[in-house]
Amino acid sequence: MLSEATLSLWAATGGDQTPWIQRWWSDARRRLAPGRPRLLREIIGLGGYLPDFLLPVTAGNPSSLDEELHALVTTPAGAIRQELACAITAAKRTGLGDPALPLATRLLDARGEHAYLATLADELSIYWKAALAPYWDGLRADLELEFDHRARLLAADGVQAAIADLSRHLAWSGGTLLVDVPPRARLTAGSGLWCVGSAFLSDRVLMSSRPDGTVAIYFPAAGRATAASGRQPPRQVSRDLTELVGATRAALLADLDITHTTADLARRHHLSAGTVSHHLGILHRAGLLDRGRDGKHVLYRRSPLGNALTRRPCRMGEKRKAS
Repeated sequence: MLSEATLSLWAATGGDQTPWIQRWWSDARRRLAPGRPRLLREIIGLGGYLPDFLLPVTAGNPSSLDEELHALVTTPAGAIRQELACAITAAKRTGLGDPALPLATRLLDARGEHAYLATLADELSIYWKAALAPYWDGLRADLELEFDHRARLLAADGVQAAIADLSRHLAWSGGTLLVDVPPRARLTAGSGLWCVGSAFLSDRVLMSSRPDGTVAIYFPAAGRATAASGRQPPRQVSRDLTELVGATRAALLADLDITHTTADLARRHHLSAGTVSHHLGILHRAGLLDRGRDGKHVLYRRSPLGNALTRRPCRMGEKRKAS
C-alpha cells in the first residue's frame, strides 16, 4: 500500500501521460491541499532514486496501511540520511544541476530522524485517504487477480516465460535476470528476488537492492486501467486473429488480458450472457482461456497460449491461408 502511494505520486507528478492516470490524478488532486504531500513530493522531485523505506515489500498476508506506516516510522535512524543521500547522488548522475532536499534537511537538523519520519507518515496517511482510498477496492482486487495470473503462468510455463510476461524490459537468461532500464548495474539477489506489481508504473520498471540481501523488481500490473478508472472500451483486434477464430471470439479473447466475468463481457461487448458464455466455452476448451471462481463469480482470463496467439505479430509478406 505504501509502495502504491509512492509510485502513484511519482507517476502523477512525473508527467505520465497514461490516460487513466491523468483522469485519476485530475480527480484525486482536488481532494489534496496544494503542494501536498510536501516531503514525498520533494524526494520524487529529484526524478530518480526512490528510498527503500518508501517501497516496502511484505511477505505473507497483505499488510494494512497502519502497519506499513508503523514500519516506516521505526526505520533505523542511520538509514534515513543514507537513503536520502543516495537519492541526491542519483539525481546528480542524471544531470540535475544542484539537487537538494531543503525541507528534509531542515527537519532532520532541527528535530532528528524520528520527527522526519513521523511527519512523512502523517503526510502519507492524509494523501492515501484523499487520493487512493476511494479507488483501493478496485485496485486491490485487480492486483490480486494479477498475482494469481502470474502464479499460474509460472507453474505452467516456468521462470523464463513468467519473467518475460511481466514487462518488455525484462528477460531471463541462464539464471540471470536482464533488466533493460538505466542505470546499468549488476545486482545480486543472494537472499531472494521479489516481483512486485504496481498499478502506477505504466511501461516502467524499477529495481531496488534491499538491506536484507534481496532484490525487488517493481513491474506494471496489466489490469491497472480497468480497476482505477472504470470500464474501458474493448481492446482493438488484429485482422489475423479475427480470421482465425471469428470476430466475436477474437474480440473477447483480446479483451481478456485482464480477468472478466461473463456478465461483464456481455455488457462491454453488447451481447447476451448466453452468447458470451458459448464463445468463452469454446475458447476455454481450446486452451486459450484460464477459468477460475471468486465466490459466485466465474472468472476468465487469457491463458499463456491465448497470450501467445493474441500477441503474435503479423509478419510482413506472410500469405494468409484460405479457410
